[in-house]
Amino acid sequence: MLRLLVTLPFLLGLIVFSACNQDPIQMWFLDWGWKSSVGVLTLVAAAAFFLLGAVTVWFAELRQRGRARRAEQQVRTLEEQVAELRRQQAETYNPPPTAVPVSTALPASHEAPLP
Repeated sequence: MLRLLVTLPFLLGLIVFSACNQDPIQMWFLDWGWKSSVGVLTLVAAAAFFLLGAVTVWFAELRQRGRARRAEQQVRTLEEQVAELRRQQAETYNPPPTAVPVSTALPASHEAPLP
């Protein structure tokens, strides 16, 4: 929102300046010369700097995306390690029950009497 509040007045001023300065004048850059209005030159310069800014932001975003991918991979690796440690801890504190032989499961005194 703040970006819009800064950009919108700048763009409005640029458009008003371009609309007010439409008289063609001779322009020179080193040995090249041409006739153009100051407004058109201003719009071309603004577009060039906009593209330069967009490319700069794109490169910065690529670097951030790479860092985010590496961080996500590290999180997945650490989560797998935590799950493995919890499984090992559960096995250590709660060993699986051993099978009890059926012949020693009930003593002979607990057998039901025959009718």
